[in-house]
Amino acid sequence: MKNSRYIDTQTCNRCGLCITVCPNNIIHTVKDNPKEAVVAFRADRVEFCVRCGHCMAICPTESIHIEGLSYKKDFFDVPTTKVDYDAFVNMLASRRSVRVFKQTPVPRKALERIVSAITMAPMGVPPHKVEVTIVQKRETIEQALPLMVGLYEKLGQWMKNPFMRFMIRRRAGRETLNTLREHVLPSLAYRLPAMKASADDSITRGAPAMLLFHAHREAGNHTEDALIDLTYGLLAAHALGLGATAIGLLPPVVERSSELRKLFKIPPENAVLAAMIVGYPKLRFRKGIRRELAGVNWM
Repeated sequence: MKNSRYIDTQTCNRCGLCITVCPNNIIHTVKDNPKEAVVAFRADRVEFCVRCGHCMAICPTESIHIEGLSYKKDFFDVPTTKVDYDAFVNMLASRRSVRVFKQTPVPRKALERIVSAITMAPMGVPPHKVEVTIVQKRETIEQALPLMVGLYEKLGQWMKNPFMRFMIRRRAGRETLNTLREHVLPSLAYRLPAMKASADDSITRGAPAMLLFHAHREAGNHTEDALIDLTYGLLAAHALGLGATAIGLLPPVVERSSELRKLFKIPPENAVLAAMIVGYPKLRFRKGIRRELAGVNWM
């Protein structure tokens, strides 16, 4: 069953903004009546409507109606407050990845505001495919740590086996294999004894809260969407005076452990894609670090 879509000809002022903004060119001007042309959805293209809402958001008379979208419920007036480039870059420059936290719990309200900011992240095709699991109790994270440590200990053993390295590369790809071999496992190797003795936490860094991003395995654009959502979450946490960092060590072990999936209530059909830890920073950075891209090519 197709969603119903129509344009109210009584209120439409035929400005044509919806025609210009529609990414799939499904709105046009109907000139059957030479005295008064009307704007309407094209019957031969309406099936390509993805309910992005661009046409409704730009319409000055709120004349466009799409089933499943409501001007009252789904739209809001665009804020008029402007953030200039310098202020934006200053915010980016002041953000650092935080791995040392106070043991102060993060209020639910602050976590809700992070999630609210994440909902504004762009996506490949609406609606949002990504789900977020918010772990707001340190006790739950600590319950998961021994399982995580055990899995990484096994992974270190597998990487010594040529056949297992081949299987990891075949399943996860060369990029993941190289990341494990050159960065993850060397840095964890000397920490594992202390981690097994619960004297060190090099995975979640003692953070009081954590966000896991996951989506149905067959959902379109879900990997890219999750990474964009993660970025919005990191920036929102910083704007709230919190510290946060993306933790690439978390998704692989949660994804592959039935016990961890059960603990974090991840649906079996969902793939765990990204994670971030969050809390109040214990330290304050005094300097930023200048970094350059691997290359910038002008054409």
